[in-house]
Amino acid sequence: MRSKTAHWRVFLTAWVALSLMSIAWALASPLGSGPDEPAHIIKAASVVRGVLVGPQGDTGNIVDVPRAAAWTATQDCYRFDLNQDAGCAPGLASSGSETVTTETSAGYNNPVYYAVVGWPSLFLTGETGLYGVRVVSALISSAMLACAFMLIAGWKRRSVPAVGLLVALTPMVIYVNGVVNPSAFEISGSLAVFAATLSIVLHPDRQLLAQRLTILVVSAVLALGARTVSPLWVALGIALPLLLVGWRGLAPLLCNRAVIVSSTVVALVAIAAVAWNPISTRLAVDARTTPSSTDGFEVFPDVGSSPLFGFMKMITLSVTNGNDMIGNFGWMDTPVPDTTIVVWTVLLGALVLAAIYLLRRRRAVFGVALVLCFFFVPPLIQAAFITTGGYIWQGRYGLPTLTMLAFGLAAVVAGAIPRRTSGAIRSVGSPTRIVVVIAVAFVYAQSYAFVSALHRFTVGSSTAWKQMITEPAWSPPGGVILSAALFVVGSLLLFVVVMSLHLTKNPFDDDEKEGRREDLTPRTV
Repeated sequence: MRSKTAHWRVFLTAWVALSLMSIAWALASPLGSGPDEPAHIIKAASVVRGVLVGPQGDTGNIVDVPRAAAWTATQDCYRFDLNQDAGCAPGLASSGSETVTTETSAGYNNPVYYAVVGWPSLFLTGETGLYGVRVVSALISSAMLACAFMLIAGWKRRSVPAVGLLVALTPMVIYVNGVVNPSAFEISGSLAVFAATLSIVLHPDRQLLAQRLTILVVSAVLALGARTVSPLWVALGIALPLLLVGWRGLAPLLCNRAVIVSSTVVALVAIAAVAWNPISTRLAVDARTTPSSTDGFEVFPDVGSSPLFGFMKMITLSVTNGNDMIGNFGWMDTPVPDTTIVVWTVLLGALVLAAIYLLRRRRAVFGVALVLCFFFVPPLIQAAFITTGGYIWQGRYGLPTLTMLAFGLAAVVAGAIPRRTSGAIRSVGSPTRIVVVIAVAFVYAQSYAFVSALHRFTVGSSTAWKQMITEPAWSPPGGVILSAALFVVGSLLLFVVVMSLHLTKNPFDDDEKEGRREDLTPRTV
C-alpha cells in the first residue's frame, strides 16, 4: 500500500506540474495562434456536434459551428511578423454562440482527438469555450506525460531516467499540449507507451504489470487516433524496447493473459486507425501548388518531386527541424531563444556521448536503433508522401522519435553505469549536483522560451521587455503575470518531482528479498 501511494503521489505531482505549464501556454498563446489551430478548433467543434467530416468545399470541409470557432481563422494579422503583437487581431463581435457555416482543412482527420477535447464548446460560449478546449487537451496530454514519471518511480536506478525524461520534454512538447492540435496526443501518448514498455522489459514486476499495461493501452488508444502517422510511432514505442530482450525473455510476456488482452485491444484500435488513413490522406489527392493570398508561400510545395528528392531535402533540413523540435511556436514563426537551443543540444549531446561510452550488446543495439529512427524515419515518411502531397513536414512531427531517443538512452545508460563507479561518485554527492544542474537548466531554458514567446505576442519582439507588463498591446486572460507565474510554479514543481525521484528510496526495493520483483523476467540486456 505504501508503494502504491508513493507512485500515485509522483503521478499527481507531475500531472499538476505539467498541467500548470501547459495551461500557462494555453493562456499565453492568442486563440488561433497555434499551428493550424483554427482548422483544428473548427474540426473539434463540428465533431462533438455529430459531423465527423463534412462535405468537400473549396478550401476544406464544410461544417456548421459556433461563430467563435470560425472567428479564430481571422486572427492572422501578426503571423510571420515577430515585431507585430497580437493586439492587431479583431475581437469577437458577439457572444459567438450563434451557428455559422465555415470550412476546415482538418475535416478528413481522424475524429478521436477532436471528440475527446471538443466537448467544452458544447457548454461554454465564446472565447471561454475555446480556452476550455485547450485546457482539456492540456490536462489529458499532461496526464500521459505524468504517467512516465510514475513509471520511473517503480525502477531501481531512477536518477538518469528522470533527467532523461526532462530532456525529452522540450519546450515544444509542453507548448503543443497547450494549444488545440492532435500532435499533443501523438507526442505524449507515444512517449507514455514507450515508457510503459520499457518498464515492463527493463524492470519486470508482476505487482506493477497491470498498472503498466493500463497506461500502455490507454495512451496507445489516445495516440493512435491522433494523426495519420501515429500508428507508426505507437508501433515503435512498443517494438523498440523489445530489442533489449531475447526470445527466451520475451516468451513469458507473450504467454501472459493480461499482455495478450492488452495487445489485442491495441491491435484492434490500430487497425481502426489505419482504416481511417485513406480518408485522412485525402489531402494528398487534393494537393496543389497555390500561392497564399496573404503570405505568398506555396501550400503544397514540391508536389510531383521524386521520393529521393524528399528524402534528401529532409536530410539537408535536419538542423532546422531539430531546432523546431526544441521550440518554434505559433505558425512556426516564433522560435525559442538561442540559449534554449544550446541547453537542449548540450543535454542531448551528453546523453549520446554517455551512450557511446557505456552501452554494449543489446543496449548498444537499442541505442543505435533509437538514433536511426530519429534521423531516418521522418525523411522516409516525407519521401513516401512528397510525390502526391508535396513537402509537408514540420519539426514537431518528429518529436515522438526525439522523446524516445532522449528517454530511451537515459533508461539504458542508467543500467549500464557500473555499480562500483556509481557508488564511488555517490559518496561525494556528485550525482545530486548533476541532477540539480540539469533540472535547473531545464527550468531556466523552459521559462526563458515561454517568456520570450509571451513577449512576442503581447508587444512584439522588438519592443522593450518591460512594456509587456506596463503597456501590453495584447494580454492573456488574467494578465501576463498570471500566465508567467503558472508556468514558473509548474516548472519548479516538476523540479521537485525529479529531485524526489533521485533522492527517495524506491519503495519496492525492500521487497526484493522476498522475490516479488522478478516474477516476469524479460530483462536480457
